Amino acid sequence: MYLVESWIINFDAQMVASILLHVISVLVLFYILSKLLFNPVREVLKKRKDGIAKEYDFIKDEKQKATELEKEYKDKLANINKEADKILEEARKKAQLKEREIIKNADEEAARLMARANKEIEREKDKVKDEIKVEMIEVAKILASKFVASSIDKKVSDKLLEETLESIGEETWLN
Repeated sequence: MYLVESWIINFDAQMVASILLHVISVLVLFYILSKLLFNPVREVLKKRKDGIAKEYDFIKDEKQKATELEKEYKDKLANINKEADKILEEARKKAQLKEREIIKNADEEAARLMARANKEIEREKDKVKDEIKVEMIEVAKILASKFVASSIDKKVSDKLLEETLESIGEETWLN
């Protein structure tokens, strides 16, 4: 049995004290390591986890803002065509008003020119009429002097009248 007893652990007081001392040492070492090493590591990991959570929230907020901006820009792009059409329509209206004003001014100027030309034509007509009257008076004088100078013969006077009329021309009498 001695051989068998050597194989079995003998629990004597020294061994139990040694085991208890080792267990207490391990627990004290574990406590010290937890205070010095595990808790700071846990705090670093917690800070890292909180930092990652904050970054995730920040990214989520930024993504939401980007989505809102994208929607806003899409709306603006859609409204740009409407605004451009509105601006073009206003420009067309202004151009049409300007065109009407220019046409009105041109018509007024044309009317003034026409009135001036008509007055000038009337003056020229009056001048020509006065000249014709003067010529008729001259013709009448010539006719009277020839009529008096010749015998008062009907044939001669008709002949003189025709000659005078031919010398003046038909155009003078028609105007």
